[in-house]
Amino acid sequence: MKKATSTFVSSHVIGLAALGLLAGGSWPIRAMADTVYSVRQTYTVKDLPQDAEQVRGWFWMPEDRPEQRVLEFRVVEAPDSLRVTRDPRYGRNWLYAEVAASQQKPLRVVTEFKLLRRKVTGMADPAKTRALTEQDRRAFALDLRRDELRMEVSSQIQKIADELAGKETNPVLQARKFYDYVIAKSDHYSKFGSTPKGKCLGDALECLAGAGDCCTDQHALFIALCRARGIPCRLMYGSRIKPENEGKYHDPGYRCWPNFFAPGLGWVPLDISSGDTAGDRAGEWFGGLDENRIEWAEGRDFELNPASKVRPDLVIRAWVEVDGKPHNSFDRIVNFQRLASPIPMQANATSE
Repeated sequence: MKKATSTFVSSHVIGLAALGLLAGGSWPIRAMADTVYSVRQTYTVKDLPQDAEQVRGWFWMPEDRPEQRVLEFRVVEAPDSLRVTRDPRYGRNWLYAEVAASQQKPLRVVTEFKLLRRKVTGMADPAKTRALTEQDRRAFALDLRRDELRMEVSSQIQKIADELAGKETNPVLQARKFYDYVIAKSDHYSKFGSTPKGKCLGDALECLAGAGDCCTDQHALFIALCRARGIPCRLMYGSRIKPENEGKYHDPGYRCWPNFFAPGLGWVPLDISSGDTAGDRAGEWFGGLDENRIEWAEGRDFELNPASKVRPDLVIRAWVEVDGKPHNSFDRIVNFQRLASPIPMQANATSE
């Protein structure tokens, strides 16, 4: 393990620029950034078996998204094997590295970046959309899967969706009924304590039964309800950047949220778990996201690149394998500073 040389960093900056991750290229955005963050993120794999031989890791990294832009990105410390890969299913970037197992020199990846985040409000306007057509649905077949693990559109889910939406065809109005239903049907664990009681596997049926109290469970149920009505819906992963943690070395955990597609609006974000804990302000999170978060990845049932030995359903923070077996022991530490002056994003935006 060694600190990255300037040549190593430069080559990665060039690669990221080619992928459109750095400022300066054409990058459509709908508004001004609300906040600029300076972030340092560290991954360290630990607790290796004594006879371990090889360690492989796929780690979250930031990239340009509708609500964020990566202004600077550099690798501070990493093995020579580190490279940026892109998963073929979702087209998202990962930091990948592999090393010989060593108790003295564990796999460690340290990155620093500046990130612009924008607040999103009022995107779910039913007057600005229309009913989905079969042509719309063909374009987003992946986001309409009815058989995705733990988000299956069962006969029970189909019945609930049909009873809630009835003859309504406007995707925003249907999605709002599903949003309100999940909030009424479930409780995010943070309303009662700091530790979830459920398994946090992103299980729609567990959420329906009252046993799923994580954001992944709540959003799995919402996604299944949307797909039951032919509304494309996808799952995003991020981390909340809480103001009280500024300047602290900590693991911010993760927060997921779904985006559903509405013609004329594009992909509409929402956060049921934030809405569930917002009381009378729950509606602000339907078609809205705060600026105090980072988006990292999306989807489930990951086809990583290079291929992992075990195909993961969820990748929370990172996926690590030791001699081809999943290894869950690693530390992920973030330190962030909120910078004083927001920097304007381009305003010539189009919906994704």
